[in-house]
Amino acid sequence: MNPNDDLSELERQQCILEEEHRMKVEKNKHRATVLRSDGLKLDVNFYLSPYANEHSGKELILDILNSGSAFLPVEDTNTGAIFFINTDNIMYLEIAERDLEEETLLSREKRVQVELTNHETLEMSFFIEMPEERSRVSDYLNFTPRFIYLCGKEKDLIVNKTYVFSVKDL
Repeated sequence: MNPNDDLSELERQQCILEEEHRMKVEKNKHRATVLRSDGLKLDVNFYLSPYANEHSGKELILDILNSGSAFLPVEDTNTGAIFFINTDNIMYLEIAERDLEEETLLSREKRVQVELTNHETLEMSFFIEMPEERSRVSDYLNFTPRFIYLCGKEKDLIVNKTYVFSVKDL
């Protein structure tokens, strides 16, 4: 065996590792509690990009939920297991820290009462980022994607509109 062969194999493996590192997409973990459609709760980490595709700044949980992907990778915070969660079966996510774009926080805030299909009632608010002529609660509900962000005093929720029974303007 030629000593140069060992060196070239070592160099080849180094090149492979460098290429894998360049191809790796950096992701940040963001913790949330998922309320499943069957009523069970699960603490998970979502994987978010440091850069969003649709707006400036970091990727938000709301971005990936409304991305159109049916299944998203998450990590169970208790076991460390990674699996794909079906977004159709998410009733809502509880988030401890506000996770919105800075510009959104400058929009008009609207207090609402939301009744979910599991009979849970929420008194929260959302930010209406729409033109004045489309700034009613009904406009917001009809023209926003499937998941909407509700702001609360102690925690925020990202709610799947599929599980919203009614909304009352407060």
